This record gives sequence, C-alpha cells and structure tokens, in this order.
Amino acid sequence: MSKLLKNKLSRRIILLAAVLIVLFGFTVYKDQKTLIESGAGTALNPVQSVLYTVNKRMESFIDFFLRYEEVKEENESLLLENIELKANLRNYEALKTENERLREMFNFKNRADQYDYVGVNVIGRSGGGIITSYIIDRGEEDGLLSGMVIMTEEGIVGQITETAKTWSLVETLSSENIAIHVKSTDDASISGILEGHIGSGQTQMAKISFLPIDSSIKEGDTIVTSGLGRFYPPDFLVGTVVRVEEDKGNLMKTAIVETAVDFKRAAQLFVVKPKSMGDVEY
Repeated sequence: MSKLLKNKLSRRIILLAAVLIVLFGFTVYKDQKTLIESGAGTALNPVQSVLYTVNKRMESFIDFFLRYEEVKEENESLLLENIELKANLRNYEALKTENERLREMFNFKNRADQYDYVGVNVIGRSGGGIITSYIIDRGEEDGLLSGMVIMTEEGIVGQITETAKTWSLVETLSSENIAIHVKSTDDASISGILEGHIGSGQTQMAKISFLPIDSSIKEGDTIVTSGLGRFYPPDFLVGTVVRVEEDKGNLMKTAIVETAVDFKRAAQLFVVKPKSMGDVEY
C-alpha cells in the first residue's frame, strides 16, 4: 500500500513538472503568428501567469526560511545601530546647546572685556513660587564679594548679597532688596532705578519707578543696564516693558518690566568680576 501511494505521488509530481515545463516553454514570440497560435497563446497565458506567480511566491517563501537567521541578525544589527545613532543625536544636540550658550557668553565678554565671568552652579533656592534668591557653590575662597553681579547668557539675574567661604547668596531682580540703574534702548533719555516687583498671579517682575509723567517709555521697550557705578556692565539685557502705569497726582510713571531670565529654570550662572577691583567699591 505504501509503495502504491509513493508511486502515485511520484507520478503526480512528474506529471506536474512536465506540465510546467510545457507551459513555460510554450509561448514563443514571433514577428508573425497564425490565428490558431495566437488563440492558443491567449488561452494559455492566464494559466501561465497564475502558475508563474505561485512559483515566485513559493520561491520567496522558501528563501525567507532559508535566510531567516541571517535576516534576524541584520535586524538586530540595524536596531543597535539605530539606538547608537539616537544617542549620538542627543549628544550632538547637547553640545550644540552648550556651544550656543558659550557663544552668547563670548559675545557678552566682547562687549565688556573689562570684566571676567566666573561660572557657578545653583545649589539652593528660596522664595517658593517666586524665586527671590539662590545659593551658589562658590564664595570668598573664589574671590567673590557681596555686591557682585550675577547673570546668564539671557541677561541679568541679580547680585550677591552675602558670602561665605564656599557659598554665596544671590538675590534676583524679583527681590525688593535689589536696585539697579537701567535705561531704554528705544530712547536714550529714559533711565531710572529698577527694583523687584511681584505682579498679579505671583508673577516675577521688576519695575522702574519715579519716571517723569512726560516720559515716552511704552509697552514693548527693551530695558538694559546703564553701566553707572560699574557694578553692572553696560548694555546687558534686563527685560521688556509690559505695562506703564501713570500716577497723575504725583506726576509720575511706573514701568512694569518682565525680566529676560526665567529665574525658575536658571541652573548655571555667571559672576561678573571687574578685572580692576580698584574701580569698584563693594
């Protein structure tokens, strides 16, 4: 019985192979065809097409299983390569950000090369929702003194108000203990003393008080340091005027300023140190 089945299977395979050979070798393209040849070719072409498609799919299916391990290794290799490329991209973005930050500081330094800039890190904050002060990781051992200015690449932060051997306390422009002389870049005649101010909704602001009632200061004006007293380098960004309030009774105006630096996000700061300490009395 087993032999009979094997013989039948063998005959079927041989027959199927013979049919395939005949069908694949049947179509021969000539310059001219008889009506009968053309009709036979037309009748058999759909069958050939189906068999050819099935054959190709079987080849692809078998090839996939034969190359399975190879494809698996290639996929694993590509996955690792993709992970490495993503890591390199993150490193590139971090280096790009660092270079941009250093470029900004280099531009600051070119504008006021009579100062040195010492990098410090924030190790503590106070003020709750309103950041009014930081603790930084350098102090008297590094030559820092109370009164020295603190900034980031974005602009002025505030100044040192207390020092110890290895740390210092920095009060931000939002603190009412800080007062600096500033000016407007839009009108050189506009200048005044900027102090800390808590806006509505506990927002961090600053204000320029006691401006003349006829002052041309307006919303959108850019406020920078004036450089008077040499505590603060001149022309460093402080912020932007967001509102002007009039006190007609006292014939004065007050400009509310949004600071350029986001005190909640600042992490690395710079201490501004005059190269000639004799010019400034801290």
